Amino acid sequence: MRPKSGGEDVNIFLIGVIVSIIVYLVVGLYAGRQVKDVNDYYVSGRNAPTLLISGTLFASMLSVNGFMGDQGWCYTGNITSLVFLNALCACGYVFGPLVFGRYLRRSECTTMPEYFGMRYKDMKIRRIAAIITIVSLTAYLLACITGVGILMQELTGFSYEACLLLAWGCFTAFTFYSGSKGVVLTDTIMFLVFLFAAILSGPVIFKAQGGVSQLLANLMNNPALPEGLLDFHGNIAGTGAEDVFGAMMYAVTMGIIWFITVAVSPWQAGRNLMAKSEHVTFRSGVIAAICTVIFLMYLNLQSVAVLNLNGALEDPQRVLIWASFEILPKLLGTLLLAGIMAAGLSSASTFLSVIGFSMTSDIIKKDFKDEKEQLGFSRMIMLVVGIIALALAYMGLGGIRIISWFASTIIAASWVVPGVGSIISPKLSATGARWSMIAGFLGFMVTKCLVGFGVQPFASVFINFLDPFFVGLYLSILFAVAGSKLYPVRKEEKECREELLILPESEKKASEYRRDRYYGYLLIAVGIATTCFLLFGWALPYNGLL
Repeated sequence: MRPKSGGEDVNIFLIGVIVSIIVYLVVGLYAGRQVKDVNDYYVSGRNAPTLLISGTLFASMLSVNGFMGDQGWCYTGNITSLVFLNALCACGYVFGPLVFGRYLRRSECTTMPEYFGMRYKDMKIRRIAAIITIVSLTAYLLACITGVGILMQELTGFSYEACLLLAWGCFTAFTFYSGSKGVVLTDTIMFLVFLFAAILSGPVIFKAQGGVSQLLANLMNNPALPEGLLDFHGNIAGTGAEDVFGAMMYAVTMGIIWFITVAVSPWQAGRNLMAKSEHVTFRSGVIAAICTVIFLMYLNLQSVAVLNLNGALEDPQRVLIWASFEILPKLLGTLLLAGIMAAGLSSASTFLSVIGFSMTSDIIKKDFKDEKEQLGFSRMIMLVVGIIALALAYMGLGGIRIISWFASTIIAASWVVPGVGSIISPKLSATGARWSMIAGFLGFMVTKCLVGFGVQPFASVFINFLDPFFVGLYLSILFAVAGSKLYPVRKEEKECREELLILPESEKKASEYRRDRYYGYLLIAVGIATTCFLLFGWALPYNGLL
């Protein structure tokens, strides 16, 4: 995998990535100096503008999974599955702020579990939400450490174990000190780095295989092409299904999961707590949605273009790393590798910060003498959780994509009903929400373990509409209804919900709503353009209709 030309080139790549990491550390330290209180540390002072919120949303969602795990899946035949999945995911960035995120911001909480406790006037659900947050994000953190460790191993030639330790040290250093201010700022810088790098790398990779105009034709004539790569259902085997319906159901299921994840998860919807206004939450969601569809499709096409240059990579998830070494000019290759590193570090810092905040604020009940002591305690929790994730990484529990998607499903199955229901349902009670969250979590975890360990007949039963995610969702809805029937909404819960539905005076400026419309028009235009590209650049020519 390392470049054929030897150690000198590796040193060039390594130096470039090290410089970028140093820049991120300096930014994190600078942001840390601006932290004056808990509000700054946890929610960045609640004044982050559109660019910073959209940058941290997309950077933390993309992660190393977007640059490695997902790209390996494309390379092995599932680009169509991923394009469809990402389209559903993008909808969550618009749905989330409108139906949940703006109300979350009105609550003025510092963490998502705190919101559940405040909304339902129930400390039990707050602790349950915090425990689920920590389980899910520790899995995400594990995926990030693994991905960044793989990249560092490629660059340095050090042992994988040593590289995992280096990866952990990098993101812990600037998250430990700077909190949300540093995370949001470095996330946005990293977002711009990998966006710029991927945009520039595309033309070079496409040209190397004959030009972008020849990409489809070259893939169609490639005898080593993975089965089903250009078909609407993708590679059936790559989804773990046995037929076309099963493959499509897998894509639909994961699309719904990511739709819910970006709409209500603590590391995505939680960013609304930092936004300067409710208008910022919507606009940031639009930008993140556009990036999810357009940028990721562009990245996916680069990965499948590599099939025309090298169709026999031993480790498909390293496809863009191979392209950086073997196809791109040194400077551009260095920039792309720095972008991949940036994606991993930004996500890891996000996950670590959310875990630390939630553990300190929502689970451990401790009376602090002052805010300085609370900040110190939060940082110590981050260090401990980071060490646990590092230990799990050494155990090699699974691939980057598998771990990331598992983590997202935990949140989707357990949080969507109590989260969205906290706003749209006047009948969902604290007991119903609490039972719903527990049922969704356990319903998914138990059935997923049965499937994962191949326990029959469960492994054959829990598929399609009985996928572990849907089992968790069905149980979540069932227990929400049952709990609310047995223990109806109390007066204080009703009053809290009604208060959240009141639009603040500061959000009523007509000029702000006019700006929001332009973002809506942009979203429509991008949707039409994307549809035309997929039809006239792919579907119709591939099926001989053009």
